[in-house]
Amino acid sequence: MAKEILCPYCFERTNTSKLLFRCRNKRCPGQQEDRIYAEYQNLLQAPKMGKTFIAEKKGLGRFFGNSDKLLKAECPECNRETTQRACPKCHYELKYVGNNIEEKMVAIIGGRASGKSSYIAVLINRLENEIGKNFNAGLMADSDRTRNRYKNDFYKPIFTEKRMLGGTVTAERNPDVKKPMIFRMTFDNQGKRKAVNLVLFDTAGEDMASADAMFTHTRYISESDGIIFLLDPFQIDAVRHLVPENLQDKQEDADPNEIVDRLYQLHEENQKVKSLQKIKKPVAFTLSKSDALFPIIEPDSGLHRSGEHFGYLNEADVQSVHTEISTYLEEWMGSGFDNKVRTYFDCYRYFGVSAFGGSPVGKKIESISPLRVEDPLLWVFNQLKIIEAKK
Repeated sequence: MAKEILCPYCFERTNTSKLLFRCRNKRCPGQQEDRIYAEYQNLLQAPKMGKTFIAEKKGLGRFFGNSDKLLKAECPECNRETTQRACPKCHYELKYVGNNIEEKMVAIIGGRASGKSSYIAVLINRLENEIGKNFNAGLMADSDRTRNRYKNDFYKPIFTEKRMLGGTVTAERNPDVKKPMIFRMTFDNQGKRKAVNLVLFDTAGEDMASADAMFTHTRYISESDGIIFLLDPFQIDAVRHLVPENLQDKQEDADPNEIVDRLYQLHEENQKVKSLQKIKKPVAFTLSKSDALFPIIEPDSGLHRSGEHFGYLNEADVQSVHTEISTYLEEWMGSGFDNKVRTYFDCYRYFGVSAFGGSPVGKKIESISPLRVEDPLLWVFNQLKIIEAKK
């Protein structure tokens, strides 16, 4: 039977047999202004693009087989073959349709100043290098748009220029932040290859600041297969008092308790969870900037060292860190936060990460020695049955 896929831009679920093809021949006489694409991309001028069409089956294909098995089709205008597929609702280009590749959408969210962009920058670099080596896996961007955006907006500022990233602009001011970066990660386990498309969004903290903003601009959160929820420890009053030399501005709309409330309400409003039920998808509640907590945590804390995941998720290490952070959160915030998480989320763990391994000096990054940045994603991968775990 034909399967359904989720468009990562308009979030419409479509049977693969009903996906469009788009002609990629630049000289095709059927090129025209795509007003549907322009509307969803919030463009003032509709771009001239290749014709979108439904593939016409030929020969016995008219009577046998499913159109979702078609990997290419002839443009009715120029008769050139194309493999490019498009969403029938918003005309967003869809990659790798028809292959044995799962597509998992992972939302990385958090309030203002929680370090989401820095986290994404370092995470992708780790997946491409150290984690790729440990898991015998390769990572590639799905398109030039993803490749160039990551290189120019994430990698170059941090790894080449050694400077901090600025805050992400809200989706209302810059619709580009609603466009996902899609990376394909292929695992090769003793000749058995398995690939997954990782769909990442970098959302402004302001889009988490109210239920209305979340509902309008961040629908992908409720559609995601897993969530990495970055918590800024400096939005916790007790931490601010214990580490005064690292004091940062208090963001009134970035309270972790309030964002958890909105996260659950968003799933209710989008009918992804019924009233009185828990959210089933894996959610990694992750303390960012863990290096700044070193003065107030135990010297033998697991947060001082990297996780050890060599071809599998180290389940004992994940559980140990989860228990430790749960204890710290109760000490710093009381039992209310953990009670709320246990009540509304069925599958969750606590993590602690440091994108750089130390605090920047002003806007400059002196060194990059990441701590545990991959742990939340590897745990989500395990829950989604992409990688195995061992105790």
